[in-house]
Amino acid sequence: MTASRSHAPATVVRAARARSLPGRRTVLALAAWVVLLVGVRLWGLHVVATRDENLKLRAIPLFGRWAWEAGWWLLLPAVVGALVVAVLPWASCRWTWHAVLTVVAAGGVLLSLSLAVAQAHPDVWTNIDDSYARQAGFVEEQGPGAFLRDYTERQPAYPVHLQGHPPGLVLLFWAAAQVGLSGPWFANAVAMLGAAAAIVAVLAVLRDVAGERWARRAAPFLVVAPAAVWHTNADIIFGGAALSGVACLILATNPARNRRRWVALTLAGGLSFGAALMLTFGVALLVVPVLVVAVLRSRNGPACGSKPRAALEPWWAVLGGGAVAALVVLAPLAWGYWWLEGLQVTRERYYAGVASARGYGYFVLANLGVFALALGPAIAVALARLRDRRVWLVVGSGLAVVLLADLSGMSSGETERIWQPFMPLVLAAGCALAAVGGAVRGWLTLQLATTVLLVAALKVPW
Repeated sequence: MTASRSHAPATVVRAARARSLPGRRTVLALAAWVVLLVGVRLWGLHVVATRDENLKLRAIPLFGRWAWEAGWWLLLPAVVGALVVAVLPWASCRWTWHAVLTVVAAGGVLLSLSLAVAQAHPDVWTNIDDSYARQAGFVEEQGPGAFLRDYTERQPAYPVHLQGHPPGLVLLFWAAAQVGLSGPWFANAVAMLGAAAAIVAVLAVLRDVAGERWARRAAPFLVVAPAAVWHTNADIIFGGAALSGVACLILATNPARNRRRWVALTLAGGLSFGAALMLTFGVALLVVPVLVVAVLRSRNGPACGSKPRAALEPWWAVLGGGAVAALVVLAPLAWGYWWLEGLQVTRERYYAGVASARGYGYFVLANLGVFALALGPAIAVALARLRDRRVWLVVGSGLAVVLLADLSGMSSGETERIWQPFMPLVLAAGCALAAVGGAVRGWLTLQLATTVLLVAALKVPW
């Protein structure tokens, strides 16, 4: 009895420490998030003050300008966001899986549209149409074959967005215009389709790799995040296409798939990822999550969500999907466009432009600060709390992609839009915060408040 009593205080102390640990992690994560944002802002002001060149970042480290405008229009995202916060945690744990995907995708589109309405910048709704769709006149003048043949040679003379990307999106809008689909409404509809596709793709990946319980928990956090402020730009289209390809290929690496589904997923993944590569160069980095999952499944499939009776090796899906994607990228060679040559010209134009003024050192940190802001404070806490190894396969591979993009030197500011294709993978970390109920809604409310404040304070054209 005496020994039992002597051990009781130690047990109580250990239990108290265990209970206080999540609280300490929360405080430290939020403090680190704030310090990072304040630090890159103050350092950025110093960079602007000490350089003669125009960095074109009036809201450094963000693109746009700071101008506080709190009007009635902010009620729309506040009301839509409150509805999303109230409904999604409840629906995501009670409805069927396909119903969850539908309501989450719809919630993402509604919140993105409400944020676009609330923004006071006049170019928000016309940005994609002005930057890409209207450039389809170049295709009309030359014809699609000649446009592809001369694209790399003429790239330096094209508008800035065409200088930085392959010709895929311009050709898409040209083709759509041939059947009567054009104008800002169509361009923004494609963007919203991209936003919905990115959400569904990451949930499908998380369910396949970590299990449905974690995917259901993550669902609301893929919708309510400051990243949604920048969903009316072309990068969300790139993200939707690329992440759809990633999702199909990861699902195909699951040895539990039957042959028919394996073939369909591999083909769809390769086509989608290849098409995304023809839209933008940067999504090539998204091969990382596919390779990470394939490696783990080839070593110990059951630990990654697959069944012991492996029907197909994961690497066949990677090789098959990679071959299909390569065919998509190589196809324009028939008309004279070579993807790698286009990438080289893009690098030359990038370093000849504003990137030469912005430099490298500051933006290696500032890019990460902007990324942290786009994810929101709740995700900073979620990353500190996340312990499930299978979820870390998804989230960690997303962070690895961001790190590679950051160190590449091809990201010097404006990562709030450029890194849109990478953000949903990391937003999935929100599943670590709680399963259901008030705790989830509290974190989502914090995310929503950050988002609405950002719209009120920052004016951006996309």
